[in-house]
Amino acid sequence: MKICCVFNYNSHYREPIYKSISENFDCDFYFGDNVFTPIKSFDATGLKGFRRYLKARRTGKIIFHSGIRKIFSLKYTHYIITGEDLIFTNWLIILFAKLTGRKVYAWAHGVKSDKLKLKTKIVQKMFFLPLDGVFMYNEYFCKYMTKLGCKKEKLHVIHNSLDTDRQTDIYNSLSPGDIYKRHFGNYNPTMIYIGRIQKIKKTAMILEAMHELAQQGIMTNLVVVGKNIDDNEFEQKIAEYGLEQNVWLYGPCFDEEKNSELIYNADVCVSPGNVGLTSIHSLTYGTPVVTNNNFNTQMPEFEAITDGVTGSFFIEDDIHSLAESIKPWLSQPADKREETRNAARAEIEKSWSVQSQIEVLKSVLHSPKE
Repeated sequence: MKICCVFNYNSHYREPIYKSISENFDCDFYFGDNVFTPIKSFDATGLKGFRRYLKARRTGKIIFHSGIRKIFSLKYTHYIITGEDLIFTNWLIILFAKLTGRKVYAWAHGVKSDKLKLKTKIVQKMFFLPLDGVFMYNEYFCKYMTKLGCKKEKLHVIHNSLDTDRQTDIYNSLSPGDIYKRHFGNYNPTMIYIGRIQKIKKTAMILEAMHELAQQGIMTNLVVVGKNIDDNEFEQKIAEYGLEQNVWLYGPCFDEEKNSELIYNADVCVSPGNVGLTSIHSLTYGTPVVTNNNFNTQMPEFEAITDGVTGSFFIEDDIHSLAESIKPWLSQPADKREETRNAARAEIEKSWSVQSQIEVLKSVLHSPKE
């Protein structure tokens, strides 16, 4: 078995899983050099099996790659591609694989609705149905894929991951500290938001929830780890609600040991918009996550949260519901807090780790049926 991985980009957070794939499979890697949006990358040239970057260009919404000739080699028995139909190279790979008897898989979000426009539905069927399998980021969207016509046995939930091994080592070295008591000078419970401050993330809602909780006599702190991209309302509301002494604008931080201390010692992580990998990052260090309940617009990682066990879902855009969903996590006694930590860690290790992803890949690619 010789696998050819053709991915749209070498995203920084995916370096650990790509490295593990290279160590567990006989695999070549090709990466697009641009996705036309600011996403941090890693240097893939040091990756075992790396072959080349593919020069990307965009016409309208369609992305084309040059330098793809060596991808179409008879030495490859399996292809794994990024599951996006707007990448023209993917269509060529699917066609080549079908004509030459190769296996081809997509690593995809899949469709997120059963109410697709007719043209979109036709394109999605043409893209997904010929595949030998789809590695899905979560279980939730599988139902829409089966309604599209994909056979359930061809859908393999692989989830997502961060740098599991390193983060586990860091987690095992952590213990409760007084970083927030020292900074804020009070004993209020502390929330954390980690990620870019953006309107789409609805970060200002956290401040509104803090204000509502304060009106109930529940004083809280908030630490914000990330850069303000476009949410001007956020800092205005800090002043409007008089929260200057209760909000720590920490700024962007790429030091994992510092991030781990901030997350571990927070009572709860709050992400009012789509939660994405923030969920995995927070649960990795044992901190529950509160996010909204509109799963059709959520990122796949919302599925790592078990309501009432490792976090809560509030009614989307409802400030009162957000405040009430945050409240139970602010007053957990030490034994319950430890239960939450253990449940969060168990979920990550079971389904959202590099090793769990490798196990899914092995179960599919090494299957006699394949």
